[in-house]
Amino acid sequence: MLGAVAHIGITVRDMDKAIHFYRDLLGLKVIGDVTFAGDEADILLGEENVTLRAVYLRSPDDRKSPPIELLHFVEPVAKGEPYAGVTNPGITEVAFWVKDIEQTYKELRAHGVRFYSAPQLFETDDYKVKAVYFRDPDGTTLELLQNVDEHTK
Repeated sequence: MLGAVAHIGITVRDMDKAIHFYRDLLGLKVIGDVTFAGDEADILLGEENVTLRAVYLRSPDDRKSPPIELLHFVEPVAKGEPYAGVTNPGITEVAFWVKDIEQTYKELRAHGVRFYSAPQLFETDDYKVKAVYFRDPDGTTLELLQNVDEHTK
């Protein structure tokens, strides 16, 4: 019934700040920038008088993964807070693979990125990964993952 994931949408308050974070700090590449308005947008979103800017970003190393869709509502203006916490129902996080989690963690912290903790090691019989959670400028939880077995080969 369903096919592959098409994109992952994240509503942001300040598109310039979000693009700086996702493109300049996380290293994603902008692959599209469009504005939606009119009856179709109103009907799709169940709102009135919608004007929405969508910027699409993707890892420059992986054209198969779904892009991140940053959504900035010009009208109606985004309101409220992001998800209260990872234990609440709803989307928990968007996770990204990295080659060296410790280095990425260090670089992002130097730019003021807020992390939940330092990277943690998770081991099972099948895999060994390091993981760490952090937040984007609007408070959306993101995760870095490193396959430790691949990195150490």
